Amino acid sequence: MTLRRFTAVQFRRPMNRGINRPFLAIGQPEDGGNRCSIVVKSRAGYADRPDAMLRELFGLLLARELGLTAPEPVLVEIQEGFDWAAADHPEHAELIRRSIGWNVGTVHLGDSWKPWIQGSPPRSLADETLETAYAFDAMVQNSDREADNPNMLWRGEELALLDFDKAFAFLRLEKHEDRPWRKTLIRQNLDRQSLYFHLPAIGDDKILGRNLWDSFEEWWLVNPSGCLSSEIASGLADPDLDLPRMEAYLMKLSAVTDDFFRFLTDASRP
Repeated sequence: MTLRRFTAVQFRRPMNRGINRPFLAIGQPEDGGNRCSIVVKSRAGYADRPDAMLRELFGLLLARELGLTAPEPVLVEIQEGFDWAAADHPEHAELIRRSIGWNVGTVHLGDSWKPWIQGSPPRSLADETLETAYAFDAMVQNSDREADNPNMLWRGEELALLDFDKAFAFLRLEKHEDRPWRKTLIRQNLDRQSLYFHLPAIGDDKILGRNLWDSFEEWWLVNPSGCLSSEIASGLADPDLDLPRMEAYLMKLSAVTDDFFRFLTDASRP
């Protein structure tokens, strides 16, 4: 797991969606490799939520580590004078001027991916795929993937999860709990999650997210606590110490993983 670094060298266009006003840019990798298209979420776009950048990176890195499909998170350097490239888009030019330095981005998945449209879900996706994505959002306390804001892309049998800047939404509220999910899952209003109505039937012997359970336990065995934080902290400051809190949460989860998935299953029954 390596968080790649790029320098923004060409402004392409504003993205069609996103409250952070992301934009598409061409990025030159720090190691001198091939340039690629990067979706940049500028520091100024996050406004008064600098912790959201850390949560975005942590959520995306963890999703990919556990085998879910998500765009590759990267660090993007915006240099002085880059705002001239966005001269035709004054709002984004101003964001760029206020975001000199390191920013968050993701490698653009490409135009073959389609947005998930609520009310018209793709039929090509397997129940297991939907269930795993739902369970992962619950695991990372993602409060932002409700029915009116799916934040997902799909292509054939693949589902890609986007936007984790509101993950770990209840991290501080339940930080003293040994099993914080027993309270956070109730706060998350699971029946409003965009994938809730597409879950398979939950019988008496069913455990939601069984594959994710296995993936998390296998990953934890070979990845010591702190590995995600170390990678992120090498490029972004963490003044509010959110990264240690996220790692502490994963530590609690690793101790009684079965309790989380059993509680999630019960909380998800109609």
